[in-house]
Amino acid sequence: MNNNDRFTEQKQAEQALRQSKQLLANIISFLPDATAVVDQEGKIIAWNRAMEDMTGVEAAEMLGKGNHAYALPFYGLPRPTLLDIVLNNDKESWQQYGEVEHIREETLAAETFCPYIGSQGAILYAIASPLYDEQGNKTGAIESVRDITRQKQDEEKIRYLSYHDKLTGLYNRAFFEEELKRLDTERQLPISIIIGDVNGLKLVNDAFGHHDGDELLTSTASLLKEACRNDDIIARWGGDEFAILLPQTDEEEALKIHKRIKNSCRKAGSYPLQISISLGVSTKEYSWQNTLDIIKEAEDRMYRNKLLEHKSNRSVFITSLEKTLWMKSHETREHTSRLRRMVVQLGQALALPENEMDNLTLLASLHDIGKIAIPGSILDKPTRLTPEEWEIIKKHPEIGYRIALSSPDLSPIAESILMHHERWDGSGYPLEVKGTDIPLNARILAIADAYDVMVHGRPYQKSMSHNEALEEIMRYAGSQFDPNLTKIFITCR
Repeated sequence: MNNNDRFTEQKQAEQALRQSKQLLANIISFLPDATAVVDQEGKIIAWNRAMEDMTGVEAAEMLGKGNHAYALPFYGLPRPTLLDIVLNNDKESWQQYGEVEHIREETLAAETFCPYIGSQGAILYAIASPLYDEQGNKTGAIESVRDITRQKQDEEKIRYLSYHDKLTGLYNRAFFEEELKRLDTERQLPISIIIGDVNGLKLVNDAFGHHDGDELLTSTASLLKEACRNDDIIARWGGDEFAILLPQTDEEEALKIHKRIKNSCRKAGSYPLQISISLGVSTKEYSWQNTLDIIKEAEDRMYRNKLLEHKSNRSVFITSLEKTLWMKSHETREHTSRLRRMVVQLGQALALPENEMDNLTLLASLHDIGKIAIPGSILDKPTRLTPEEWEIIKKHPEIGYRIALSSPDLSPIAESILMHHERWDGSGYPLEVKGTDIPLNARILAIADAYDVMVHGRPYQKSMSHNEALEEIMRYAGSQFDPNLTKIFITCR
């Protein structure tokens, strides 16, 4: 072969190579994924339209460049990518990725965060493969990338929701149990568990609505997070129950956290109710102990503490209700105090047993508890109520009845709360019962409450003198009031 023939053959080969590269560039130009191709020297020979859109860099700026220039639009610096792994099996390139997946034979895939893509960076899924000619010689490599940021965000949301309680943002029971299995090792001992039960949630739901009940739970969750350590695992265990997992924590340290939670409850705000939570602590000290038994012991101790704390919780609970009632309506501390004195006088005159006297004084304090669910604009209206507003007001005995039934502390006076606006002749509300079908305590309260309102007035009603009020009470004996109780009341005054 002479020189002219060799020259002609070389020219034809170069032209064929150019045509081959152009054909490849034309093909990948229309691929939906951002795609780049390099030759065996690592120089860019194709940079498609999707790549231009993703990076904001035109193909004309990139073609012919080497020295890892294809990484600049993604990372802001030249560095190896999957192209280098499939092209040269570059070990440095492997280190750039947390995990590289073999899709098939020499085709590799990996996820990578690219800080220069988009305004806040993007997570890309990259897939690369070597290119060969007809003789099986490696001629280059091709890499396609796809933005999977939204997909990853959606996956993270799903993962978050699957392990978190939507209301409180704490972990849920499923996550707690998974972590308990993971941490149940010799190295994590001792492991302590705290189980807590929020007091009064049903009452808050019934009295104020589920919105305030949710607020009680979220406030409790915030309180628990503040009282616990950063590495402690706090979860919503059930409707009103929380669980705290304390790895590498002995019982003494767990009891300190228990104490911090209790102190935080006492310092917390009191609307709608003072936050109160009963707690139980148990510790796994030895590997042979069963974690389910530890949880059971913590629950048992929590319920035992709930019983022991009942008296103090009852006092806090009732005080919170009274404060809320005073805030919401025109009822005052002084009005409540006067009612208590009057009903006690009547109760003593009737020689009521001690438990009934206790119920009577409690009724004097909370007979209008249903008003906390009535709009303040109606309760404090300085003028006469409209018929529609009056119908709303008349619902408060039934609301109060439901509230009382939701609490063991108030259930003994629930029926009296329901009927404290009934009249002796059956013309009252809401049930229109009459005579002795009305509970005795409700009949006693009706007289005392009416007298106090007459003497001290209301925003819409002028006050009377003591004698005028007694005359009015006598005038309605047998219609509004129990006639026998009326006589005893007059005698007591």
